Amino acid sequence: MTRTHLSSRGRVLLVSCAVGAGHNQAARAIATALAAACPEVDVEVLEMLSLTPRVFRACYVGGFIVGMTRVPWVYGACFKLTNRPQRPGRSVWERVRLSMERVVLGRFAEHLLRRDVDVVVCTHFLPAGVVGRLILSGRLGTRHMVVVTDIDVHRWWYSEGVDHWFVPTPDGGGQLQRWGIDPGKITASGIPVHPKWTSSVDPAKVLADWRLPPDMPVVLLSGGAQFTCGPVVKIAGKILATCKNVCVVVLAGRNKKLLASLTALPESGSRLFGMGYTDRVHELVSICSLVVTKPGGVITAECLSKGAPMVLISPVPGQESGNAEYLLREGAAVISRTVDEIASEVARLMGDPHARADLAANARRLYRPATQTIVARIRAVVGA
Repeated sequence: MTRTHLSSRGRVLLVSCAVGAGHNQAARAIATALAAACPEVDVEVLEMLSLTPRVFRACYVGGFIVGMTRVPWVYGACFKLTNRPQRPGRSVWERVRLSMERVVLGRFAEHLLRRDVDVVVCTHFLPAGVVGRLILSGRLGTRHMVVVTDIDVHRWWYSEGVDHWFVPTPDGGGQLQRWGIDPGKITASGIPVHPKWTSSVDPAKVLADWRLPPDMPVVLLSGGAQFTCGPVVKIAGKILATCKNVCVVVLAGRNKKLLASLTALPESGSRLFGMGYTDRVHELVSICSLVVTKPGGVITAECLSKGAPMVLISPVPGQESGNAEYLLREGAAVISRTVDEIASEVARLMGDPHARADLAANARRLYRPATQTIVARIRAVVGA
């Protein structure tokens, strides 16, 4: 839990859930922008799993990671089966699920009732149901906003007691309307990214700071920010073998094993560079010619903000496939499902500047300034 500013006007609580990195990143992006725009507002970011039982936390996060990395077909099947009903009102199964959640989220509910806040903003669906229930019961007097962080709005995002919804696209707004949400409460804002993603950089300085060769185009490869998905080392090696004139930068995060494996490759230090955890990824995206990444909601939104062409790595059925299909349909990315396909697509695009330019132009077209839009709405509510 972090607090950005103490204030005399307005208290805002941003609630996230550390299941994947994107939800927390979205919350911090909004908090940073809000604190910069309104220093007088008290902005607090809460990672709600810190207030849940240890067993639940381990199962919830662990199950997500195992599903995404080991048995994606099971994850996809569960995603599809639980994405219902497509109508207003609750099903019996939903009522059972919400009752079970109330038990494990009791400490979170107590924390909310002790806090005196004007606005609660949820960037994950898990806390939204608790906040909405407390509001409808009259126990919590606050405004409630929900920020959806994937293109497809899954049924689990649905919650009562929400004053305003922010969704990535108009299609997401249409989904909410099918559940009975008033269209006046929905804004197609895009997905929030940190304000630094919309700032400009000096390419020569970035190359020098990161000690990258100035005479080779950069391909940026990411298998995931919080945990690694896909055979990243094999992908990097195949790209290097297929494209002799490019430099590959791999985002390894906190994965020390991955960093060690990359260092062992013969091209390491000359055409291959493994990068540990950093908060300066925006610099690397700014200077790269192509991004090869898993299609998470926030990372793809970040690429859109920079107009970066994307090759999307084998999307997991569920929210990733929804993100990927949207970007493919809109001409901002291509999808490759095997190591050979990824390397072949990278080689094709690196040899075709016009194709890369088309992807980049479509990426810039799709970008929506979600962070600014959400901050403006919060400011209007708290009168800042």
